[in-house]
Amino acid sequence: MEKSENAVRSRLLEAGKEEFRDRGFLKTSLRAICKKADVTTGALYFFFESKAALFEEIVEETAEDLKRIMGDFTDQEKQLHPEEYDRILMEFIWENRDIAKILIDGAEGTRYVNFREDACTKMEQILNERFQKECGQEVDHELVHILVQMKFQGYCELLRGNCSREKFLEISRILQICSNQCLLAIEAELNRKQ
Repeated sequence: MEKSENAVRSRLLEAGKEEFRDRGFLKTSLRAICKKADVTTGALYFFFESKAALFEEIVEETAEDLKRIMGDFTDQEKQLHPEEYDRILMEFIWENRDIAKILIDGAEGTRYVNFREDACTKMEQILNERFQKECGQEVDHELVHILVQMKFQGYCELLRGNCSREKFLEISRILQICSNQCLLAIEAELNRKQ
């Protein structure tokens, strides 16, 4: 019986992941998840208290890992070149792309609704620290916000696309190069004005 319960739970998690990825939390129905998993609604409630509990079970570990990776950037930066750090991050996102899509586009109505904004805020903090380190001054907050939004939007579009792992990583590498060249130009302009 235990083996059968594990199989049902696994089917529910996989069906939930697909539905949340394709429709988002608010537009996903428990009925659709159960139909896809070929189980009754009662079976779903045997394993999960609610749709929110199922959602959290699906995204929680990846969300925490992403927060940790982004939070560790400053420490990693001392050991890794930014391109290497970005490659590691993008490989993690590729391996967890369905859940990353859910967190970026499908978390409205959950406690993860601010995941995207929180990630951008962290990226803005990292960028401000870089400018402070390289130029000895802060940069206009609006400029930093726009730069981060541009980079993040590029990665979101890449994530939403349907490309191979190799193409995904190659395009993310090129986006990182573009971002770095932009930052170097801004740093040069700031240093010129001093």
